[in-house]
Amino acid sequence: MTNNSYIRGLVLEELSKSEIRGMIDSRIESFLKEREFKKEVRKITADVIEDFCKELWRKNGFWKNSLKNG
Repeated sequence: MTNNSYIRGLVLEELSKSEIRGMIDSRIESFLKEREFKKEVRKITADVIEDFCKELWRKNGFWKNSLKNG
């Protein structure tokens, strides 16, 4: 417990409330940016897979015949 109170005292001495608030805000902001990035990656990946499947469907005569003859 002494160690914990010592650390708490150091934090209170070294950091002001505005600095702590700034640190928390920057962490939240980076988390939200990361979340938006993941959403965009998922959207792009879904579009690529959809286009790939459409292309396979359009060209199915080409690859189906080679599988049957193989």
